[in-house]
Amino acid sequence: MVAIAIYGFTLIMRISPTKLLETLPQTIYFWLPISGIFLGYGFLGYSVRVLTLYGFSPLVWGFLALAIASVWSLAIGYGGLLATMLALGMVVKFDGVNAGFIAIAVAAGTMWLGFSQTDAETDIQQSPNQKLTLQEIASVLVLLAFATFVNLGTYQVLSGVNAAIVTGAVAGSYAVIGSQVKASGITTREALQLFGTLAFLGLAIGWVYGWFTYKVFVPV
Repeated sequence: MVAIAIYGFTLIMRISPTKLLETLPQTIYFWLPISGIFLGYGFLGYSVRVLTLYGFSPLVWGFLALAIASVWSLAIGYGGLLATMLALGMVVKFDGVNAGFIAIAVAAGTMWLGFSQTDAETDIQQSPNQKLTLQEIASVLVLLAFATFVNLGTYQVLSGVNAAIVTGAVAGSYAVIGSQVKASGITTREALQLFGTLAFLGLAIGWVYGWFTYKVFVPV
């Protein structure tokens, strides 16, 4: 249901997926963080599937709203570094310092690749005197919530080194995705469709995976 809602949202953009694909950079620097965001939506979809086993509670509808809002937030591209630090901090909390180091190393590699081929301004390069607008602040809060629930979903499926590696890759993607999208030259509408498509596919796959593999939901 979440995936259907996301798909309906992206249809409003009225952009041909084929045309959009042709405009995107065909490099690992761009598609690595894109893949990380896609993984994040997959784990979020798994969590939604688990939660719907108990009915469509307000929490499920909250996840639906978060999934839609995250498409908008990622397209704006603010708060990525904060989301990265939050995600990595959660790894240390869940799995300890050793797993945290692994996640940090993977995130650093993702960020190095992502930033190495773009000169786009990032939120960490902004002037300290520059104030964020209300829209940008809302975008940051949404991305932080998204990163939190993606981590919770990840740790329902993975653990140990595997969880640290995957979380590090996803966390690093938060920091660089905004710069990559800005450097790609695509419009805001195209960015919305891009992330909407990622959300639709990731949530759908995560939902199906949860349908066939779910056993016990263990709150972290």
